[in-house]
Amino acid sequence: MGKDSAAVAFAAGLACADGGCGECNTCRRVLEGVHPDVETVAAEGNEILLPQIAQINTHAVYRPYEARAKVYILLEAETLRLEAANSFLKTLEEPPPHVFFLLVTDRLEKMRPTVVSRCQPVFFSPVPDPVLASDLVQRYGLPEAEATLLARVSGGNLRYARELATTESAREERSRLLDMARDLPRLGLLDREVALDELMATVESRASERVGELESELARALEWAGDARTKAWLKKRHEERVKRQQRRLVTQGLQTATRVLAGWYRDLALVSAGADQGVVNRDRLEELRSAAGAVGALTYAGAVEAANKASERLRYNVDARCAIGDMFRSIEEALT
Repeated sequence: MGKDSAAVAFAAGLACADGGCGECNTCRRVLEGVHPDVETVAAEGNEILLPQIAQINTHAVYRPYEARAKVYILLEAETLRLEAANSFLKTLEEPPPHVFFLLVTDRLEKMRPTVVSRCQPVFFSPVPDPVLASDLVQRYGLPEAEATLLARVSGGNLRYARELATTESAREERSRLLDMARDLPRLGLLDREVALDELMATVESRASERVGELESELARALEWAGDARTKAWLKKRHEERVKRQQRRLVTQGLQTATRVLAGWYRDLALVSAGADQGVVNRDRLEELRSAAGAVGALTYAGAVEAANKASERLRYNVDARCAIGDMFRSIEEALT
């Protein structure tokens, strides 16, 4: 389970009268993201701003509408702007007894120390391949060999592994990215621009596809609404969520793309060093053997570094197309 999903599940446990039964009205609404006592806060633009925290400080004192507790989930908590973090400290340190804060981040080192000191850290690590493969076999009935492959290529990311297991477009995207990584060293300037256009279009299309799934969630949410005011609130919240999700999904998609490319060149380094047993993309092993040249593992390591650097840049306020274009050029330079 990813950090965001784990936070929502934990929030359901806090709000539920039975401690998180997973079946009651409260649990189902929290898990569907439509419970009025569980609020998700995310960056507006690239930061969580002071007005967002001011609203939390004001509303936290009020009792829950109907649940056992009121829960605030702060996504990408490392983006708390300095003045917002400072304004948040007293409420975070001494919240009302009915209020809980769940701060989610994958960059703990970027968190404000004053905020971290008032929290109880819960660390997540990549899911081990055997555990992940077992989940895919039991949940989706995949053959063991296919489940093992998807567990390896997902890098311990449960969300991505399940997406590969259930979504044809995710598998097609991975295949196109591996083809792109294979062909990239041979592309001229014009072809490289075409490849860049293709990658951006693919990622944006996948993001739109996944955002489209939120429409069904809105329909379910409106079924819970008892009056026009609640329906209006749900529609407004849905619009904000769609905008936030579109931005996040494009960034996640591009980071996935950089990981796939890095994985290809890492595999080439292993094959060139005679360490085939460590290859992740084992369904492409024969292609890797054909593609591995005499340039040596260190040369491929330069391409891996270029992909990893692009993934890191995407965490910040950079032009995504420029970051990927720079990655393409750096990979070509490393390999030629």
